[in-house]
Amino acid sequence: MESSTAPGQPMPSTRQLLIEVAQQEVFDRGYHGASLRSIARRAGVDPSLVRHYFGSKEKLLLQAVQVRTDPRELAAEVLRGTPGGVGRRLVKFMLAFWEGPSAAESLVRLSASLNSGEVADLTKDAFIGPLFGTIAQEISPDQPELRAALAASQVLALAYSRYLLDDPALAGAGHQDLARIVGRAVQQYLTEPLPEPLPAAEAA
Repeated sequence: MESSTAPGQPMPSTRQLLIEVAQQEVFDRGYHGASLRSIARRAGVDPSLVRHYFGSKEKLLLQAVQVRTDPRELAAEVLRGTPGGVGRRLVKFMLAFWEGPSAAESLVRLSASLNSGEVADLTKDAFIGPLFGTIAQEISPDQPELRAALAASQVLALAYSRYLLDDPALAGAGHQDLARIVGRAVQQYLTEPLPEPLPAAEAA
């Protein structure tokens, strides 16, 4: 993962620079592997400056993985069109989101959520829950919370395998193909009849 500052762009403020460096450290070392000293060293500043701006490593890292995209706006975009195409559109939008201007923050957040319950809760409450919950409430015939969770599990598994595990088959697949294939499963979770619960005797 490289810095988001491109040649010719103005240099970021010290605070923003530290956030970007913290994102790089989390991506390279993991949430728990990043330290104030490693962040300061990479940014070329004294560790005391990091404490001056953020107070602690935890507060800095939470800023680094903060959700800055309104999930309800993304949900509204996905919901434009026929209900039968929501699964495909959702996967297509998420692929574009993960590979767009917010890609660095998104992948850092995804990586960090695997190692930090606090980041996982932040991601779920501020982004995953509102995005999939809004869509399920709008189009699912029943059990919207379960359907939203099932759809989210499918999309997040795709992100984990494509971007973090760098699975060659998924990494090399085009957006249209992934949206068509994975979107079909997401659509089933969101709108098609779910199996009836097993009787208690069979479930035991």
